[in-house]
Amino acid sequence: MADVTTIPRLAVPDTGLLLPGYTIDPETGAWETLPWPGDPTLPKTDPARLALLPPSLGPQIIRWMEFWLINHQTGEPFRPTMRQKRFFHMKYAIDPDTNRWLFRSSVVRGAKGTGKDPMGAAEGLAEMCGPVRLVGWNEEGQPIGAPRRFAKVGFAANSLEQAGEMLEVANAMISPQLKAKLNIDTGVTRTIVPASGSKIELLTASESTGEGKPNTAVILNETHHMTESSGGKKVARVAKRNVAKSPAAIQARISEYTNAHEQGSESWAEDSFTEWQEQVARGRVTMLYDSVEADPRLNIAYEDDLRAGLAQAYKDAPWADLETIFEEATDSRISPAETIRYFLNGLAAAEEAWVDPGKFDACARPDLVVTEGEKIAMFLDCSKSTDATTLSACRLSDGHVISLGGWRRPKGASGDDWLAPRGVVDAVVREAFEFYKVVWFGVDPSPATDDETEALYWRPTIDEWHRDFQKRLPVWATPGAGGHSVLFDMRMSQSGAVRRNQLFTEAAMQTAIDIDEEGTLTHDGDAMLRSHVHNARRRPNQWGVSLGKINRSSNKLVDYAVTMVGARMGRQIALRSPKVTTGRKSKGARLLN
Repeated sequence: MADVTTIPRLAVPDTGLLLPGYTIDPETGAWETLPWPGDPTLPKTDPARLALLPPSLGPQIIRWMEFWLINHQTGEPFRPTMRQKRFFHMKYAIDPDTNRWLFRSSVVRGAKGTGKDPMGAAEGLAEMCGPVRLVGWNEEGQPIGAPRRFAKVGFAANSLEQAGEMLEVANAMISPQLKAKLNIDTGVTRTIVPASGSKIELLTASESTGEGKPNTAVILNETHHMTESSGGKKVARVAKRNVAKSPAAIQARISEYTNAHEQGSESWAEDSFTEWQEQVARGRVTMLYDSVEADPRLNIAYEDDLRAGLAQAYKDAPWADLETIFEEATDSRISPAETIRYFLNGLAAAEEAWVDPGKFDACARPDLVVTEGEKIAMFLDCSKSTDATTLSACRLSDGHVISLGGWRRPKGASGDDWLAPRGVVDAVVREAFEFYKVVWFGVDPSPATDDETEALYWRPTIDEWHRDFQKRLPVWATPGAGGHSVLFDMRMSQSGAVRRNQLFTEAAMQTAIDIDEEGTLTHDGDAMLRSHVHNARRRPNQWGVSLGKINRSSNKLVDYAVTMVGARMGRQIALRSPKVTTGRKSKGARLLN
């Protein structure tokens, strides 16, 4: 059997597979997300690199942990790992210009047995009686911390029992010296420092009971289990609202400790990962996301690859028994998806996922440019206010997919009266017609009506496109007498919808094959497209397997996945027409929008 400590040194990753916010550890090949400033080619302990770190209370807090806390299992002094120290440094990093935390929330995601419970417990104890309050700056420009007075630290999970497990660990980590010094009163549902009034308490699942608690910090445990149906999301939302309204002098925050979530479960952990990815894409990251994962390019069907992946996922857990974990991971009662999630800390495809998310990510080719005058097919999926309105294109010569525009309701109050911007979409469509040679354009209209005219919200715009582009489109979306050059209405109540849905289903099945089996599809790696494809689920029908949302009310949108399939379908329709060839019209720069 292969040596469990043998870890392959991997080359530079495929650019299309490495997700935003990720780096690859050059020593182990593990995929990591914890930001650590400086030149990544320098050793992480190099003084030149450490000099670039932001000022932080982390070093003082770490020293406090090592002095006052003990290992809950052995009773020996608590010793955070190097990665845990780096996490605490970044978590308690401060902007010296504003005296505010650099990160408003944090997530630690790790494989089972990597020390998340004691790490979260140590954080909770520090928040209760450690030096987490900024009181000044020393001569070297480093912040000085002191304990809070009347700290209210909340531990929460999917149930009181799960939250109580972390409190139990925290109580066991209080050294006799700390307990005697502060006269700490430990309990099953709360732990109190009588002199300061500070305490750790369990947060209940009751939204009415939890609302308004003046928490100075909240630690959520096992957020991959916190869903709407379990009631866990209620706890998380109440906690989030409570820390959001804390005074500026406190700057209360939420921390999460979790295993890898099941994609499509709509758990709090999945929502946090999605939010972090969106922040990275926007370039303004306020969530500290720390995950160490096995390289998803490894094939866990092979023993050597599985062992290498386990060594990567547990690289910061020297206490882990990799031989026992390997036996658990290969137990026939454990599904491959569970092995990936729990032991490799990866995001495995859901059982009903339309395509494997990792394989789709591997198809990204952002370096491919569709130039001016190239022939394309386009597909637009319309919505009025709920789902997204998206526009995709597919190059005729090779099938490369590009994302031309995605419009969705903004978060918060700004989205209350939001409507899809017909004028903006119209401008992007017309720009595409001027820049590319569009040979097929299909538009699936929303059934929603205009509030003023009570006509279909998108129909006037679609008819304008028909009048303006019918002579320029060699192949119509709805051909024949009385047809329409761009309308591709997939509502089953409409004439010809049976054939249109059959064509779309066939294109969806071929797209899935090209992603999962052949790996031949290429796309531009657009973040919104990637999110929508990850959200898509298999939807069998009378013609085969199409795709759709998890359920009708889900806010996990799939519209860009739909238009990607629609554009590929349009390409095939055009290529079957004798009116179309794949030659270019002219060359130039890529369309910007």
